[in-house]
Amino acid sequence: MRTSGIHPMKVNMDWPSVKQDDAGTWPPANPNWFKQQELMSSLGPFMGQMGGGGSGGAQPAAAEAKVEEVVVAVEKTHFDIELSGFDAKSKIKVIKEVRGLLGLGLKEAKDMVDGCPVWLKKEVKKEDAEELIAKLKSVGGELRMV
Repeated sequence: MRTSGIHPMKVNMDWPSVKQDDAGTWPPANPNWFKQQELMSSLGPFMGQMGGGGSGGAQPAAAEAKVEEVVVAVEKTHFDIELSGFDAKSKIKVIKEVRGLLGLGLKEAKDMVDGCPVWLKKEVKKEDAEELIAKLKSVGGELRMV
């Protein structure tokens, strides 16, 4: 008998010799399933229980502890600024300041201020956000940084 030396499971999924299983789910829904299984088996000791190659008990707990440390160490650098309200006496000043800071037209700035609470800017650096909040608070706006 002559063979080509190629494993039939790694050649072509449409090959007629590859049959469906009892549930009728062959080939796998994910076309990269075999590659993922090879990768998981090669990374086994690093993947804990998922990779199939590591010891089960203590590794997942250690991995969770490391993830918690990383989450604590990450500091937020970009913030969203919300105009939550304003002093009724200084509405015109707030409109003018919003118009100047955001480069809006008079109508857009007025609609934005009238629509409180509204997001003024999103994903702003901390220094810029604090500066914008200080300017709008000085004219009577109530803002929060999220």
